[in-house]
Amino acid sequence: MDEKDRLLLICLQNGLLLTPRPFDVWASKIGVDSAEILVRIQRHKKGGPFGEIKAILDPRAFHYQSAWVAMRIGGEPTSRTEALWRHPGVIYGCERDHELNVWFFIAAPLDHDLELHVRCLEKLAGAEETLFLPVQKVFKGADFLSSLDSETFQTMHERFEKQQKTDLPELDPGEIEIIRQLQEPFPLTDTPYQEIASKIGITEAQVLELTRSLAGKGCLKRIGSSLKHAGVAVGVKTLVLWQVPEEKLDRTGLEIAGFREVLYADRRPAHPEFPYSLYTMIRTETTSELEPVMCRIQERIGKWPYRVLETLRELKKEKIKYFPKGLDEWRRVHCHAVETAFH
Repeated sequence: MDEKDRLLLICLQNGLLLTPRPFDVWASKIGVDSAEILVRIQRHKKGGPFGEIKAILDPRAFHYQSAWVAMRIGGEPTSRTEALWRHPGVIYGCERDHELNVWFFIAAPLDHDLELHVRCLEKLAGAEETLFLPVQKVFKGADFLSSLDSETFQTMHERFEKQQKTDLPELDPGEIEIIRQLQEPFPLTDTPYQEIASKIGITEAQVLELTRSLAGKGCLKRIGSSLKHAGVAVGVKTLVLWQVPEEKLDRTGLEIAGFREVLYADRRPAHPEFPYSLYTMIRTETTSELEPVMCRIQERIGKWPYRVLETLRELKKEKIKYFPKGLDEWRRVHCHAVETAFH
């Protein structure tokens, strides 16, 4: 990496300016033309020290809600769960070693009734039992999904707010369309915002205005890149659920969060048939090291019942797409079948 690459890396970390020809600005700072800037970016995103240019979004500023769902589905899960994976808001699903054998993560904008979506999926998949498991309190980490696989899932700060007003900024349809476009590969051309404009049928000036609005509302942090992380051994990640009395749950959650092996800890609703309310993701170097870690944790928090949930196989795994176009259509087609009975 030469001096020009080092200057380019600083520009990538600071982010593109929201101007019609943003790469020209970088070129003038580095002392090359914009064509060379684009060549260097293409070269380094393949085998160089920094990744591709992309929009760094802050989902905490979105009107979004999410939850884990556990289902008991008889027979061969793969043949009965296709309806789950076709849902635009389901981004992860797996089969687990438990009577509740199919688990998935679902997300949708706040103007959707998330639990209604889940009840509809329950009917479509023919589930014999379904538990809706939204987060209630986080003791450690950003969210459960990114602790499971940080390479695939960027932190989204899981949240569940059922039909509630919030102090989040309102997003108009134009801003939502820009969010959709910013989740696509960023155009590496002299006029990237003009290319985005041509895709959605508005002017370049309108694209820049809407993008600046998203930045002002905190939805967009920057458009840029960062250094690639060197590969590290991630060890073994294990989901462990704890049955802790209600009155001791918050204190226990804070205690368990203090262990370095605990990547993530949160509180979710317990059910009579599934009495676990403290969810933890524990990382060890090897599977055999889990038991000693569990013993140390129990010495501190008490010998509460717990359950290790092994993932047998992953059935769906993809990065979240905020405001997918197919979601409203999915709701229109499917949810009417259960809406009346659910409400």
